[in-house]
Amino acid sequence: MTLCRGLFTPRDLWWLDAGIAADPPNFACAEPLYEGTYTRICRHPDRPGLVSKLSRVKTAPRDNLRKYWSSQARREMSANRTMHGLGIATAPLLGFGIRVVPWAQAESLLFMRELPDHDTLRVVLRQTVDASTRAVILDRIAADIATLYRNGYHHKDCHLENVLHLHAEGDVVDRAAGRGGLIWIDNDLRRSLRPKRARRRLAASLAQLRFTSRDFISVHEWREFARLLSIHMQSTPLGRALAATTVADFRAAFE
Repeated sequence: MTLCRGLFTPRDLWWLDAGIAADPPNFACAEPLYEGTYTRICRHPDRPGLVSKLSRVKTAPRDNLRKYWSSQARREMSANRTMHGLGIATAPLLGFGIRVVPWAQAESLLFMRELPDHDTLRVVLRQTVDASTRAVILDRIAADIATLYRNGYHHKDCHLENVLHLHAEGDVVDRAAGRGGLIWIDNDLRRSLRPKRARRRLAASLAQLRFTSRDFISVHEWREFARLLSIHMQSTPLGRALAATTVADFRAAFE
């Protein structure tokens, strides 16, 4: 990490990964791709293929202080490394940085390679009517969720807006994960090894997934999703415990 001045204004000071700080993009000519309350994503014409994600403070003063050891960008970098190690395909991240001034609204920056054309799985499932294609997609999502939770991790924002389907695969995609163009974005994980805590957190994630997908996944598909999730959970003791409790309760809701 190294200090870099003047990314946005002449006097602002950032602590960036050395590779990014050596040749930072020019934010004055950045092209916005998305603007939300707490996030701005930009493309950088002066650095073809580079995309940045600016995270703003959500909860003060907590976020102003913890950014020095656990910024949003650092947590996403860590989550991506963990998921990559588990065989789950994620967006290709390049580095991150934090705004040095503690009271600044800009909390952190995350840099990544630009992805090929894509849609979120929410869009894909709304538009896809072929039952076999839908079944394959839901099986892959069940496999990824099972991989996280049976290994003691909790995804803090588990919904299908955070899974992308790439229209054309390329070197930018982690092909080793074997996900057929599905990748997870905006990842933030917690360790979740204690069975009671893991059950509670998995239940919350499944409730979030169900609520945010209620308009385009049928009861039959939810029942099959739960069955597949239980199967994918079986390879660890924690996974088997979760399958017998939380996943069984989830499936029972559709009987």
